[in-house]
Amino acid sequence: MHRVTGVAFSLAIVTVAGCKKDQLQGAKAEVQKTSIKLDLPAVPDFVMPQPNPDGTHSVAEMRLRGNKFLDTEVKVKGYVVWIYDCATAIRTPEMSDKDVARMLEDQPEKCIPPHFYIGDKADTPPDRGIWIVDLPRAMRKDDKNLPDEARAEMEGRWKVLPSFKLGDEVVVTGKWTQESERRFRNSDGLLVYKNDCTPAPSVQCQPSMQNLSGPATGSAPPGAPGAPQK
Repeated sequence: MHRVTGVAFSLAIVTVAGCKKDQLQGAKAEVQKTSIKLDLPAVPDFVMPQPNPDGTHSVAEMRLRGNKFLDTEVKVKGYVVWIYDCATAIRTPEMSDKDVARMLEDQPEKCIPPHFYIGDKADTPPDRGIWIVDLPRAMRKDDKNLPDEARAEMEGRWKVLPSFKLGDEVVVTGKWTQESERRFRNSDGLLVYKNDCTPAPSVQCQPSMQNLSGPATGSAPPGAPGAPQK
């Protein structure tokens, strides 16, 4: 009688252990192995942009390898794809042309320093280009109290700034950095326009930009009414 009970007890232990083992295994995967081979396209080769034959750099090179050029002087070639225009920037829908002109006259501090973007193609979106900042600007009435030396230097820089417009191909010389003296900032890098002028009274400036699409020199302001805003 005791022997039969012992056998039954042993069978019960084996049964319980077997159940626990099956529970721990979980459900079998429904995904089965297949022998089908996928025909994937080849991975395209990526060629890192290199300097142009004339020693200038492309916009793509500066965007991808900008850290290499930090705080150094470079020449960048590209097309003008966006130009800051104060009149367009400050204008609101209800303002007339006279309102805009009056604000520019009475509140010139609303205008920020001139700047523009260049890209490797004329139709490059501004956010895919690079920022050119700290350009010279024309004298304003509120500059009349500046020292003669400062006024002469401003006028000299402005006179040698080539005229340019949207779509023009240019070569710009400047310092590649992340922050300019006029507080433009970009962690990806920006180009500070080189203002190369000797002190007054004999102010002499060297042009820091060449317009490959038009005259090398001019006195037209870089902004133009209706320039696209970013």
